[in-house]
Amino acid sequence: MSSIRRKEQFGSCTLILGDSREVLKETRPAAASVMITDPVWPNAPDGMFPGCEKPAQLLRQVLMAGHYVDRVSIVMRYDSDVRFLKSVPAHWPFFRVCCLPYVLPSRIGRTLGGMEMLYSFGTPIKSEKGRHIVPGMGPSVQPNSNERNGHPCPRTMPHMNWVVNWFSDRHEIIIDPFMGSGTTGEACVRHGRAFIGIEIEEKYFDIACRRIEKSLRQTELFVEQKKPREADAGLWLKKELPHRRKKIQQEIGAMP
Repeated sequence: MSSIRRKEQFGSCTLILGDSREVLKETRPAAASVMITDPVWPNAPDGMFPGCEKPAQLLRQVLMAGHYVDRVSIVMRYDSDVRFLKSVPAHWPFFRVCCLPYVLPSRIGRTLGGMEMLYSFGTPIKSEKGRHIVPGMGPSVQPNSNERNGHPCPRTMPHMNWVVNWFSDRHEIIIDPFMGSGTTGEACVRHGRAFIGIEIEEKYFDIACRRIEKSLRQTELFVEQKKPREADAGLWLKKELPHRRKKIQQEIGAMP
């Protein structure tokens, strides 16, 4: 029996409803090489994600099922116990940690912060022009920029846009085994990356489907609207250049 309960395709984005521990074993994508995810945190409130009472064990099982990727990037809040990352198998060497800050810090218990942290393991992105040095500080965003869409822990688009840009290359397929409401998928659409998202909760899966489909339509509309303007600019140059050339020649001829 297949572990895939539903599968939706939106452009180069494949969204799967099912348990990622089983889906990753059953449908190993041939070209998938990057995992960017926001797993169930070790300090998530009891009952927030039913069936995920052992987040470290869950993360370990998911990563073992997706052992074939070259790079893993994990996003957690700053107050999440980093010993949770012992779940990451040793065959992915640690690369670096990055801060995803907010413009205004917030108080959580006796701590002041609120930022998220990204931990990257495995092979870094290719070194090329403009991407030789991988930065460690993401953009500062407004605390209220998280889209309230029905998911209890949505990530911010500016942060995930930055993460997708700096922790994946253009040709790579990105997998998110804890897709949630699809923020990573939407960032992939914006950056032209292929995406595979897996979510076990149907209500969040439906949110991700609507969101990524909408983002894809907006991207296609932008491209279509851009084409006439480029064509108009080319037509204008074609008409204008002969007049400009003639005027310059006349001015040169009139010079003493």
